[in-house]
This record gives sequence, C-alpha cells and structure tokens, in this order.
Amino acid sequence: QGATSVKCLYRRDRANMPGSQREVQNAEEEGVVFEWLTAPKGFKGDSVTGVIVERMRLGLPDATGRQSPEVIEGSDYVEDADIVIKALGFEPEDLPTLWDQPELGVTRWGTVKAEFTTGATDMPGVYAVGDIVRGASLVVWAIRDGRDCATAILEQFNSAGVVAAE
Repeated sequence: QGATSVKCLYRRDRANMPGSQREVQNAEEEGVVFEWLTAPKGFKGDSVTGVIVERMRLGLPDATGRQSPEVIEGSDYVEDADIVIKALGFEPEDLPTLWDQPELGVTRWGTVKAEFTTGATDMPGVYAVGDIVRGASLVVWAIRDGRDCATAILEQFNSAGVVAAE
C-alpha cells in the first residue's frame, strides 16, 4: 500500500503469541517487522508522530502455561510513526457512544452494520470494514474488505463527477 515500513509491537515473544503463526509468517513475507517483547504505552504529539513503547520481559507462566509479560522499568523509547493502527482485543467498542453518533447501526454483537461488498453503513459517507463488521477474523479478510470498500468509494465519487486520484 506504499508504506516504507510497517511494524507490529507485541508484548510477548513469538513462542508465546496466541495468534496464527501462518499469519505472522505471511506478514513478514510482506515486509512487516515484528517488535517482540514491546508494548505501546502512549502516543507522542498532538497529531501522532510516534508511539511511546515500553520493553517487556517474560515472567512466570500464567494459568495457561504462557509466560506473562512484565514491564522493564525505565526501558521506554519512542517509535516514530506517521500512522498508527490500534489492534487490540476481540470485543468491539461501543462506537456509537464513543463517537456520539447514535445513528451508527450496530448488531446485537456490537459490530457495525455495513454492507459486506462496499463497507457502506446507514450513515452517508461512513464506511466500516474488517473485524468491526465481521467480528474477529483473519487480517487477509480485513485487507480484502478494505480494498473492496476503497473501490466502492471511488466508484461513488466517479459516478458523482468527483475526480479521485488513485
């Protein structure tokens, strides 16, 4: 998508990550760099210019047998960033309340109601794709949904006579 680099911060090491190893490998093949044993702590700048990161170490195993991450005090550093995408958890946030947009439709599971083929919601000009529509799913589906949505938006602009750069 034109990014010069993409990094993924993760609080555990590769062996203790519960996610799909195939997805990690696919992401690495695409050029994603995983920063293991790191966790975002905050953001730098009024409009984000970086992520404040704290280094982690693995402590004793938890009830599942995975080693629990622990913060290494005083190890914070700043990871410069032009764009930050938060990917946290499996439960959707209450977006209509968070954004003070009660007209944004959600399902009984809290996911945003949107057309799967275009990402269009009931709110004009508002689109949603990926896990916030599908629920927890594979990143490849989110990428496909995003591409389909971008195509639909471009088609909408073009049909309205708006010139859009690709």
